[in-house]
Amino acid sequence: MPNRRPSSRRTVLLPILAAVLALAVGAGGFLAALAATFTDQAQVGGNTFSTGTWVTGMRLATGTYTGNGADNRAITGVGFRPNVVFVKCTCGVSAVVRTSTMSGDATKVIGTLTALQPDHVQSLDADGFTIGTSTRVNTNSNTYHWVAMKAGTDLRVGSYVGDGTDNRSIAGVGFQPVWVVTMGDGDDSWIRPASVTGDASYPMDGVSQFTDRIQALEADGFQIGSNANVNELGTTFHYIAWKASANVKQSTYVGDGTDNRSIAGVGFQPLMVWVKRDSNNQATWRPASISGDLSLYWSGTAANLNRIQLLEPDGFQVGTDVQVNTTDTYYYIALKDGGP
Repeated sequence: MPNRRPSSRRTVLLPILAAVLALAVGAGGFLAALAATFTDQAQVGGNTFSTGTWVTGMRLATGTYTGNGADNRAITGVGFRPNVVFVKCTCGVSAVVRTSTMSGDATKVIGTLTALQPDHVQSLDADGFTIGTSTRVNTNSNTYHWVAMKAGTDLRVGSYVGDGTDNRSIAGVGFQPVWVVTMGDGDDSWIRPASVTGDASYPMDGVSQFTDRIQALEADGFQIGSNANVNELGTTFHYIAWKASANVKQSTYVGDGTDNRSIAGVGFQPLMVWVKRDSNNQATWRPASISGDLSLYWSGTAANLNRIQLLEPDGFQVGTDVQVNTTDTYYYIALKDGGP
């Protein structure tokens, strides 16, 4: 039989198959990138969610600077554009927080009923943030600690406008949070840990439980009551929500009064830990930028000893102060960087 000539169909298909394989490889890279970042822009039931590129997990960095009183001062080297920045002096002034849902030159002063303030954290920038001349962020020679976070699948920020309706769900967060912060433009700031039961939440700077604020943490967000602190008619509220993950641990412990006590089982060495006693005490927190036995407060209280003493490979160490270690229940959230 005569030899058959190569099929012209096979000749055509080979380069096509090669091209398909190349596209598949490229698609794999695209899909990996898609899994790592995505964009989010939404309005759900009048709630606004921040926009931009979202990363898998979240990014977190801490650091310090010394105040110099200069206006429009850039704090750089963060490594990403943050969606959340906390700043606290070791001296006796209130901490401040700025989220990407706060527009213009506006920052929330924690533990006050004032409106969002100018001249604090003035903007969130590509590699950090810009501060003004306020004594809360930039007094000459004072030491300031900052924590910056980039939103991702473990962390979301958003805002909503109060309508005074009881049992109102703030939906569209994308997960069931384990810790939520709300901050009103002219109202107090509130927290709700997942371990709390019933209709109970706390002012961010501490004291006892209150009802009718953050009432529950739900599958796609959280529920608020009718109280003006979280739902005043016509007022804009900003929130931060964290999800349980390899970068976020929320849990409880019962104090025993033992000094240098390790709270283990977190699963990682945190870059930030925040502890709130169930009873009438201030909350305290510690970023990795702090050295020695010092913890910070959200209120206008100076840094103090014998609270959160160390950040350890599997958790953190507490002293004997009642704010962290007496015969009571303590709620905590521990956070670390999720990587690039």
